[in-house]
Amino acid sequence: MRKLLNRNSLRPSQFVLIGDQILFVLGLATSILFYYRFVGYHQLPSNYFLFDYFLLQISLGIAAWLIFGINKKVIRYFTSKDFLFLIVVVALVHLFSFAITRILPIHQPLRVEIFIFSFFTTKFYIVGSRFIIHFLFFHYNKTKRVVGQKNLLIYGAGELGVFLKNSMHTHYKDQYRLVAFLDDDQQKIGRVIDGLKVLDPSNGLKKIIKKFNITDVFIANKTMAPQRKSQFLETVLPQNIKVREIASIQSLFTSNFNIDKLATVNINDLLNRKPILLYDEHVSKVVNGKTVLVTGAAGSIGSEIVRKLSEHGASKIVCLDFSESALYDLEQELIRNHPQTFFVFVLADIRNEGLLEKVFVDYSLHFIYHAAAYKHVPMMEEYPWEAVQTNIYSTFCLAKLAIKHKVEKFVFISSDKAVNPTSVMGATKRLAELIIQAYSSFKNSTQFAITRFGNVLGSNGSVVPLFKNQIQNGGPVTVTHPEMVRYFMTIPEACQLVLEASVMAEGGEIFVFDMGDPVKIVDLAKNMILLAGFVPDVDIKIKIIGQRPGEKLYEEIFFIGEKMKETHHEKILISKENVVPFEEAQQIIEKLKSLDGLYQPDLYRVVLKDLLPEFQVKEINSKLINFTTRKQISENLN
Repeated sequence: MRKLLNRNSLRPSQFVLIGDQILFVLGLATSILFYYRFVGYHQLPSNYFLFDYFLLQISLGIAAWLIFGINKKVIRYFTSKDFLFLIVVVALVHLFSFAITRILPIHQPLRVEIFIFSFFTTKFYIVGSRFIIHFLFFHYNKTKRVVGQKNLLIYGAGELGVFLKNSMHTHYKDQYRLVAFLDDDQQKIGRVIDGLKVLDPSNGLKKIIKKFNITDVFIANKTMAPQRKSQFLETVLPQNIKVREIASIQSLFTSNFNIDKLATVNINDLLNRKPILLYDEHVSKVVNGKTVLVTGAAGSIGSEIVRKLSEHGASKIVCLDFSESALYDLEQELIRNHPQTFFVFVLADIRNEGLLEKVFVDYSLHFIYHAAAYKHVPMMEEYPWEAVQTNIYSTFCLAKLAIKHKVEKFVFISSDKAVNPTSVMGATKRLAELIIQAYSSFKNSTQFAITRFGNVLGSNGSVVPLFKNQIQNGGPVTVTHPEMVRYFMTIPEACQLVLEASVMAEGGEIFVFDMGDPVKIVDLAKNMILLAGFVPDVDIKIKIIGQRPGEKLYEEIFFIGEKMKETHHEKILISKENVVPFEEAQQIIEKLKSLDGLYQPDLYRVVLKDLLPEFQVKEINSKLINFTTRKQISENLN
């Protein structure tokens, strides 16, 4: 007993043991005093007998606590099962105490009513003490400030949000202070769920962030509409909040839960529009069993087209690309993931007409998806002859071979930069469009179509991979102009448009997507920095470097006055332009051939401007064009 009461040796379990026995005595004393208040204190047993009852109650209590390990249970982690078990043990102590007083020859036994009342009062004292300790501990944890602790909101007060909250509390309670839930459900707003209040994210969100000094928001709502998520992110990200979301619910059920399993929000969620989804059934019906050629097959768009064609049941897919390593990587992926499809991998330059002829002869093609192109605007300003050869000549040769070998469908992938072009790349894409439309004016079995869309998020050479790389290297993130805007779409959306065009094409149409409002490039850079967990212009600098050669501030999808026709899908429009005569398309090729063997960029701009009056070419430095070359060009053009 001395050891038990030794202050230096007392442990929390021993404090619990001693404290609970005091509550046993208090419960019995309360019952005795309450009972004899009504029957008269003159009938109260002597102090000697009362001491025996208290000693018996303590002895039985100690024995029960040690046998069932009640004193070893950590009070702050008590569950409903623990409280129920505690009540049962208290009842057993009173039952044995009453039985012993009836078995032993006690001169003044207590009445059964006292034991019954003692059970309820003792239960109230012991269970109540645990509730008080639990509340005080919770309140202390809630109010204490850990150095460097982050303040967290969880968007989603459903089961997923509660699971996330419990996982965070278990594994990251020192790093994160859980402030509240956010939820759009009006029935939940204002209520308290699992100890956290549910707040309305559409009402005073900025005030909530400022009031609680929020540093992080975790999204635990898999049913959130894309537009709602985009609006939420547009409000949150400028407040320098780091946003993550649950990648998979399975990650919450593991004992080694790691916050890194919460994915950063996808940049696609910032498009501020719903994803464009098309029905694939009719595409599968048309493509099933066909032999298809995809040029530029190893690129971002081309490879996605190949994957979708595999899923839609194309019997044979010829993948043509000039990049050896990229084509090899695609080959390994497709063989592994689509073993049921027969693939042919052709390493070739799209400008090699003889090799293209061999592909047509060997494989009896039904469909062609022409994705191969040079698309890097500043690079093509320096090497316009490469853009002419790849973007125009190859398209001309493919179209000619398609008609010769009676290909059913030919889809050319163009760009919004072809509309009122200011760059060599855009001008060559526009001339390629004119050639395709000229071929579609022929009465032949091949149906030609053009798809025109804006920047594709995540595609090779696009701004998103560039920004990601710059952020990973610590910046700066380079933006050419603070007012520059672009239309954006995702790779799957671009692929869907291309496949849809091959089904809907009747000849000569230009298919375009309604891509919503354009996005400011500088805003895209800021949001990408925020999504990476940094503060723009504090952690990662944004540097304005000025417009590059050939770049526009604003891209266009249609020409002014261009007639648009609606389709079965509200997001797909068709431009039915007046096509140029086929003879004019041949003249385009002949004039461009006059540049063969010449490698002066300004010469190409002169010819492209002559062929395409809407080409907004900047002033040409005439000093670069010597007399002999100018004479040769002039003779060839005339």
